[in-house]
Amino acid sequence: MKKYKIKSAIFSTHPVDSLKKTFIDKLSKNFEFYNIDNIRTNFLNNIQNSKFDKNFIITDVFKTFNLFDSTLIKNNKSLSSLNNQIDELITILEASSTKAKKTYFFNFPIDINDIYFDEINSKKNGKNWLINYINLEIGKKLTDFETISLIDTNSLIMKNKFIQNVYDDKFKYLVGSVYSPNFIKLLSEEIINKTFNKSGKKIKLIILDLDNTIWGGEAGERHYNKLELGTKSIKGMVFSDFQKRLKNLKNKGFLLAICSKNDLSNVKKVFKKNKFMELKLTDFSSIRVNWKNKNQNVREILEELNLRQENTLFIDDNKFERGIVKKDLKDIQIFDFPENILDLNNKFNNLNGFNKNKISDTDKIRTALYLDESKRKKFKNQVFDFRNWIKELNIKLKVENIDDFERASEMFKRTNQFNISHLEKSKIELIDYSNNKNYLCLQISMNDKFGDYGVISLIVLKIEKSKYTIFDFLLSCRVFEREIEPVIFKYLHDHKLLKNKHGCIRINRNKKNSYVQKLFDNYKFIKKINTQNYKINGKINSNKDISIT
Repeated sequence: MKKYKIKSAIFSTHPVDSLKKTFIDKLSKNFEFYNIDNIRTNFLNNIQNSKFDKNFIITDVFKTFNLFDSTLIKNNKSLSSLNNQIDELITILEASSTKAKKTYFFNFPIDINDIYFDEINSKKNGKNWLINYINLEIGKKLTDFETISLIDTNSLIMKNKFIQNVYDDKFKYLVGSVYSPNFIKLLSEEIINKTFNKSGKKIKLIILDLDNTIWGGEAGERHYNKLELGTKSIKGMVFSDFQKRLKNLKNKGFLLAICSKNDLSNVKKVFKKNKFMELKLTDFSSIRVNWKNKNQNVREILEELNLRQENTLFIDDNKFERGIVKKDLKDIQIFDFPENILDLNNKFNNLNGFNKNKISDTDKIRTALYLDESKRKKFKNQVFDFRNWIKELNIKLKVENIDDFERASEMFKRTNQFNISHLEKSKIELIDYSNNKNYLCLQISMNDKFGDYGVISLIVLKIEKSKYTIFDFLLSCRVFEREIEPVIFKYLHDHKLLKNKHGCIRINRNKKNSYVQKLFDNYKFIKKINTQNYKINGKINSNKDISIT
């Protein structure tokens, strides 16, 4: 069968016509619909002969499991058979993830209106027990698949206060779909939301006030043990839970910073001596505790961490301070701190911007990486001379073929300031490029006297007869102003596959990557041809104190 490329596909065991009718007409043209009578063969055949350049959506595969047969599970042998079917479904989902940038899978809803076996339904081998079992097993097995998003239909039902029937016997017998038309409409609306709607800017940094924000009371006015925190009061329990949530986010790769009008000595006492503190000072990547205007402190924090306003959330109980920060930093996200402190955690939990489909190894140590960077900057101030600072850092770069494609795909999503294409690359796309002899896909890791940065750069380039073209070049903002870019260009120029070829760069200019635009415009070894193309000249002067292998 000839391969073809479409924007999005919906695979479903439901009749196609019933699913199509629930979609808004103007959006239906963005989807291809497939009815799967035999999930095991037809589905796999479809995806093996297709290529999807955006989303891939599986709305239901109920026919894989005969959940409406009360004799489905009779003994351990039957349960083993069910586990085999679950593994088969995971194989299908894994295959789908190799053909699309994103796969959405809707798990199975509980039938709350079925009282045929009453309480037995929720006990072992009952229908609802089986649905819960299948959902838990699928969730467990999909944990490590970054490109597969699992959408919990039971949470969807509760969130939308869906009180109508999920299942419909009439619909089942008339058109072959176990779900009711209204529930199919709910699924369809969620598909549209996931595919077309933006959930807001991603949050990378949370900047926090302290007094009456993460504890009750003022550190300068009360003894550190008299602050409202912990089980001593209702307010104290709310603030303790809030700190636990912040700690959890920090452990998932989000950065925390402090911006507080306070005396640092009082703040340190609270963090060190109050036994109810969930957070430690070492959980924060940047700390500004002084009496300066908060908008000025926020600017300094963003400059120190090299992060953008739009990816920052500012949290302060004081409405006046929130207004000052927002007036000065137009693109920053401001948390609307509730007047009733009991609403704090619920309101915070429902913020957009914290979505993650997988926690990477880098996420787990992200705060430590930024703290190492803080040490480098302090050392830079001590050394004074920039050249000596670079030399004393003892920077070592290592170039390899990309080996962790999921991590590389995540870097394409996270990197903005030094990203010449601003086109996301999926794991599968990167694998395809790596397997193509006409392309070179490289990752560059870095370490110095203060620690290991991990992978700090990705490069994808196309090799032609007399030239090579770099169309993807990403560099982490953590290593800006280290003079490593010329070292990388020199390495590429001398690479055995690129030697004696003309080097070209293609750039997609936008507001987010102005940093790399200015850098390239000022390099003497790069000649600007037009707004999108550069030519690399032969003579590249690079810092010999930086090693690259």
